[in-house]
Amino acid sequence: MKPSELFELIRDTEFITIGDAVDFVVKVFDDEKIIRLLFEESTSICDWKNNFNFPIKPYKNQKNILWFVRGWAKAYKSANDEIMENLINTYKVYPDYRIEICGWSYGGAISLLAAEDFYYRTKIKPDVITFGAPKALFGKKTKNYVMSCCNKVIQYAHQSDIVPYYMFFPGYTNVNKTKLGKFNFFNLFKPKIYHRCYGNEDLYL
Repeated sequence: MKPSELFELIRDTEFITIGDAVDFVVKVFDDEKIIRLLFEESTSICDWKNNFNFPIKPYKNQKNILWFVRGWAKAYKSANDEIMENLINTYKVYPDYRIEICGWSYGGAISLLAAEDFYYRTKIKPDVITFGAPKALFGKKTKNYVMSCCNKVIQYAHQSDIVPYYMFFPGYTNVNKTKLGKFNFFNLFKPKIYHRCYGNEDLYL
């Protein structure tokens, strides 16, 4: 599936809402032999409250501490068991299929936690693909740890999309940002265009 097609899939899919307003769905693609766990962008007041609950906190008390934005960590923890049960049970039916965890915007941040969680529970490394995801992690150690839990991570970010620059404070980071398009300072104030442009196939050329 092309990146533009994957973005359109995320944008147009009907999601299940559980926990602290976390929107997810698990889909099986027999033609590609892929199981995709998809996460939606911000769609509710609860999502926006979590977006601005940005102080970091350790997600797990373990050897490799995962420092994550507090609001998104709280949201994922409220739903993680049901999400993982759904994904793992699907994988048991299709054990030779690849796991791909994908999200747009807020859903891109949640995708990183889900990838770490899936690896923590199964020792299977998923692929992660996100679009316009904000900086959800804190520190180089956390970044390297999350990367070690994944087979690959691709985080598409248009250079004029303001969301991938958030959080704006030092230390916050993406995992593996792939820059698209051209930067224009004034376009940062046009999120309705540049945060929603990832369905344009030409963007990935």
